[in-house]
Amino acid sequence: MGLTTCPKCEETISEKATVCPRCNSAVKQKKKKHKGTIISIIVFALIVISALGIGISQKAKELKYYSNMEKVSFTMIDGAAKAENAGNLIKSVWYNAIFEERNSETDKYTMKNGKFVDDFNDALSELFADENFSNSISEIEANQSEVTNLIKQLKEPPKKYEEAYSVLKVYYDNYLKMTKIVISPAGSLNTFSEDFNTYDDNTVNSYEKMKLYLD
Repeated sequence: MGLTTCPKCEETISEKATVCPRCNSAVKQKKKKHKGTIISIIVFALIVISALGIGISQKAKELKYYSNMEKVSFTMIDGAAKAENAGNLIKSVWYNAIFEERNSETDKYTMKNGKFVDDFNDALSELFADENFSNSISEIEANQSEVTNLIKQLKEPPKKYEEAYSVLKVYYDNYLKMTKIVISPAGSLNTFSEDFNTYDDNTVNSYEKMKLYLD
């Protein structure tokens, strides 16, 4: 049994006593602290705070993922546009060198000393040696590198963006095919032209599908 002290005469009495046996003074009962209730409240508060923290963390993760997904989508279409311009010039130089057709844009690559070059490969070599065109290719390569780094950050999508990531992967595959064929053209003029046009169309179509997942 617990003991306490009478507030008037300071007699030691039982903590359950309501009247002091010595001075007959009324003794107020101390209210018991409901430790169990307080602990329960604290635990509940911690659970709520933890849940809120997880929710905020998940939301931040989704926002970051969306930002990177949006950035890589626009970066790819920018690189694809550069590749389209470069690819069209490659086709023109290639065609005009073979069929000896003059064009103010391609003559400096297809002609030497007023005559057409003997081999279209010579014309393409002149094109790739040109400073402006070389810079364009370097920009496409830099674009590829940036896109690849961004794609690596998107490999584990939140559930909310799993479907969007599937579309993005197809977009990325088409983008790579298009940029690679421009950086290193190969085959015949016909196969290059057909492949380039296919990759170009597929990349644009993939971008249009990807836009459905972007605000």
